[in-house]
Amino acid sequence: LAQGVKWRSQCHLALSKIGAAMGEDSSGNMLYGNLRQFLTTVDELRDVGLQKYVNLPRIVVIGTQSAGKSSVLESIIGLNVLPRHSGVCTRRPLELRLVHMDEREHTVKDAWAQFGDNPKKFTNLDEVTAEILRLTDQVAGRNKGIVDDPITMTLHATVCPDLTVIDLPGITRVPLKDSEQTEDIEQVTKEMTYRYISDPRTICLAVMAANQDLSTSDALQMARQVDPKGIRTIGVLTKIDIMDRGTDAMKALRGDEIPLRLGYVGVKNRSQADIDSGMQVQQALDAEDKWFAEHARYSKLPPGHTGTRSLVDKLTVVMYHHIKSFLPQICREIQDKKTTVAMRLSELGDGVPIDDFDRVQLMWTMVTDYCEMFRNTIRGKFDRRLQMYTGTEDVVHGGSQIRNIFSDLMWELDHNDCLSGMSDDEMNSAIRLHEGDSLPGFPSMDTFEFLMLPHLRRIEVPCMQCLDHVVSTVEQLTQRIAHAVFRRFPKMAQQVIALSKVILDREAEATRAIVQHLVEAETGYLFTNDEDFLVHHGGMESIFKEGNKAAAKAKAKAPGGKAPPPGAEGDGLFEQDDAKPDKGYLQSAQEGISSAYSSVSTKLSGAPPPPSKKKPVYAAQFVNEIRNRLNSYFKVVVRNVRDGVPKAIGWFLVRSMMSKIQFELYTALNKPDGMADLLGEPAHIVEERKQLAGQRDTLGKAYDVLQRDPVMVNQLSFALENIDLDDEAPPAPAPQAKAARASTSFKMTPQAPTPQAAPKVASRPAAPVATPAVAAKAAAKTRSLFEEDGPAGLGPL
Repeated sequence: LAQGVKWRSQCHLALSKIGAAMGEDSSGNMLYGNLRQFLTTVDELRDVGLQKYVNLPRIVVIGTQSAGKSSVLESIIGLNVLPRHSGVCTRRPLELRLVHMDEREHTVKDAWAQFGDNPKKFTNLDEVTAEILRLTDQVAGRNKGIVDDPITMTLHATVCPDLTVIDLPGITRVPLKDSEQTEDIEQVTKEMTYRYISDPRTICLAVMAANQDLSTSDALQMARQVDPKGIRTIGVLTKIDIMDRGTDAMKALRGDEIPLRLGYVGVKNRSQADIDSGMQVQQALDAEDKWFAEHARYSKLPPGHTGTRSLVDKLTVVMYHHIKSFLPQICREIQDKKTTVAMRLSELGDGVPIDDFDRVQLMWTMVTDYCEMFRNTIRGKFDRRLQMYTGTEDVVHGGSQIRNIFSDLMWELDHNDCLSGMSDDEMNSAIRLHEGDSLPGFPSMDTFEFLMLPHLRRIEVPCMQCLDHVVSTVEQLTQRIAHAVFRRFPKMAQQVIALSKVILDREAEATRAIVQHLVEAETGYLFTNDEDFLVHHGGMESIFKEGNKAAAKAKAKAPGGKAPPPGAEGDGLFEQDDAKPDKGYLQSAQEGISSAYSSVSTKLSGAPPPPSKKKPVYAAQFVNEIRNRLNSYFKVVVRNVRDGVPKAIGWFLVRSMMSKIQFELYTALNKPDGMADLLGEPAHIVEERKQLAGQRDTLGKAYDVLQRDPVMVNQLSFALENIDLDDEAPPAPAPQAKAARASTSFKMTPQAPTPQAAPKVASRPAAPVATPAVAAKAAAKTRSLFEEDGPAGLGPL
């Protein structure tokens, strides 16, 4: 108990130092004054409609039906203004904006209320209750229906604190008989509750009966689902006075069963008999303080665990710290959303003009943007409009895609030998096949063409595929840009895409003929001026060099170092066929035909078959040289095609379309008769522009609200950063039960606090300007004071 009292004294000391730094002598009055400013700012943000786009800090009361939510709220308000009867009391969410009035200038009877945009002031509290019922029946019906359409009520009174609280309909499990409640009433009420408490900027005030098991509480279970760590949930235990004899809620209040960062508070509400007897709320609060102070067990709890006034104290400090923490984030969100909305409105434009000249100008502007973006994305130039229209910064330029297609053209053919799958025997057979009746040893050009043409024909298909891929890439690029630029006008977008396709197909056909001619020239006429080919394969020198090398090797291997006989190691042009090398396909076919012809002739003539003759075989060096010449020439052709075909496609297709598309689109679209149809905006574009305009106005008003009084925010931040917590706390008051109850009483008068309330700072001047290091240290200590748990499970203030 002593530790709890000392901790609470430190909290009051921190509040008093805030007030001293702000030029005040009362911590509580300064806190409530700044909280009123914060709440006014948040309420004004909610009034301008910012809640539709940005989540705002708020306190939401949740609980099951008849758990005592309305009774707790009425105790917080301090006046009899809420409907009270058995059954369902709250059927529409009720947003209560409580404004405390100075007791020196007003009395309890000066309380008045106002509903939403209605300028009428309700000074009679009975009329306030009747108006709540009327607004509820107006939307939810008279037959116990539940609707998610909140009622906004602002209440000004001397007995109420500065808070904004939302009371939700209680969770109902079974629909009432002869009512408008459907069978899924439980799901409806739970989904409504989740919509409010899922916002991380919402403080959950979970109301539950103390005479029930906390582990089965719907309010606590729902709060834990959206707030697993319990950092923004306050538990309120009602009906604590009607628990079974011999039981109490001590463990629950201390947080021993289900801990919450903000702790639990036990309250004692008015019973139905007290309401029927005419007991006022203030009388009930005094009776509540007396009951807890005289209770044998609850009176021994540290301050802040029991009583409605302790609950108000906790809500006030938590809400103050909550709003102060989130206001900078809210300001940043407003600025970001303003920028996003402005960019989107810029994309949508101001609407379709009426005048014909203005329509043509609008068409010209969009066509110019379309053509320039097409050219820029092909050339790889930075165009801010491209990012604005597409809405992304990761834009893959069309030029890089086309370049990748050109780079992949016949890459495998350029890095592999064309004759790698043909053996020397097959090449030898092909050379002999095309010798004709001339003298052997002089192969003709027909042999070269016979071996080369099958490989040259492989070039045509990749070239046509390359052209098709470029055409497909350009077509996709035009469609993407057209849908982005003409998104407001779908008919014009389709027309532009169709015209671009016509131009692309026309240029593609012309380019296809050019590429076809280029391939035919490379494959039909064998010629090259390639220096490497002419130097290494233009003469017979390489053959003799290889023959000399082979002869030298054979001489070195011969016994006695003597030269082998002629023809032994292929030192000439021919080799003997004694070795009987493997026959290739062509040679086998030729010999098969000859054998068959000879057999038939022999049988017809009756003469014996002639003796077999040995056929000359070309030397390996000669065959290898022919192979090298074929591979070298094939690489020359592939290199020429890899350079020539991309140039032809790039110039006759891509560059030609870039230069012609703008003029042809202008000519085709500039027709006054069809302009009105092309510039017809769809309904969803008009509706989107309307909604964005409303959102822009709301964000602008919200930004003006935040900038209206920046001195207050800056001054409060400066005061919090310059608190010095190293001073010793004054001695705590005597831990008497009654004095402890009085220390938690909710005093909002500007008079000096009583000895049981927060200690007063004696004539301390405003805090001097601190260095950044000292300010950071003080700010960290202040945050820990408000956020960390107190001793003995007291929970943060």
